[in-house]
Amino acid sequence: MRPGHHLLNAFPAWMEAHRDAARRSLQRRLQAPILSLISIAVLGFILALPAYLWVLLDNARSLSAHIDHDPRIALYLDAVEAATVADLERYLETDARVERWTWIDADTALARYREGLADPSLLDWMEENPLPDVIDVVPATTDPATLDALRDALAGIAPGAGVVSDDEWVRQLNSLHQLGLRILSVVGVLLGLGAVLILALATASELRERQEEIAISRISGATHRFLRRPSLYGGLITGLGGGVFATILLLSGTALSQAPLADAAAAFELDFSLSLPGAGPLANLLLAGLVLGWLGARLGSGHALRDAP
Repeated sequence: MRPGHHLLNAFPAWMEAHRDAARRSLQRRLQAPILSLISIAVLGFILALPAYLWVLLDNARSLSAHIDHDPRIALYLDAVEAATVADLERYLETDARVERWTWIDADTALARYREGLADPSLLDWMEENPLPDVIDVVPATTDPATLDALRDALAGIAPGAGVVSDDEWVRQLNSLHQLGLRILSVVGVLLGLGAVLILALATASELRERQEEIAISRISGATHRFLRRPSLYGGLITGLGGGVFATILLLSGTALSQAPLADAAAAFELDFSLSLPGAGPLANLLLAGLVLGWLGARLGSGHALRDAP
């Protein structure tokens, strides 16, 4: 018989073995619903905490988009030739990193400055306009690396121009966001390890209660993989339940936080509301539950079966 036919013939038996293991695992959890729900709840709480913190952190980053303070790059052209200014204008029209730019001539700049004074006549003593022509550039992004590259490119086209960027606040926000992500990653990893250990202990305890059944199965020829398979499906069931419970907690917590955060934003005259997580983050939450449940069951069953008679 060819290898391909052998695999096709063995596939139904393999599927039946997995269905039987999943069925037996589900039956065991239905026979002890309280303990099963406790395991699901513990995993759900562990998953929901870092997920909720991530939602807050992600919304906090998007809050910068509601602040009326775009990063800007100003080019002072007092020592720049007309040909170089033309090159600058052509470059600004074609660079995708530039959202918009504005030419401000010296007379217009002086008139705006005069309007801002309490007594405009204070400038009547000046015989010449000391202000240079300025090109005000608004970048299309707030990414610090992109802003640096754009500033360097503009300085290279017009070496005689004074290039001043107002993006320090962007760097500060980005640094705080990166710090928050790093702290969140550490917290998430520690909580994940804790969840794996808790589920491993629960799986090992369940298998130790079935030592006689395992011993009889081994005498009958049951393999280590066969004995471990129901525990792995049990871990997946617990993980899926924990992921669903964490999703409910996350959506509920986010919804309950929307009104207070909107009121706080309104106090600072910001039009901001907390956004609910999308399908992608929620799918990742379910996947994280499945992975943690499987890892905990794998670790606990492996340890318990090694020690079993």
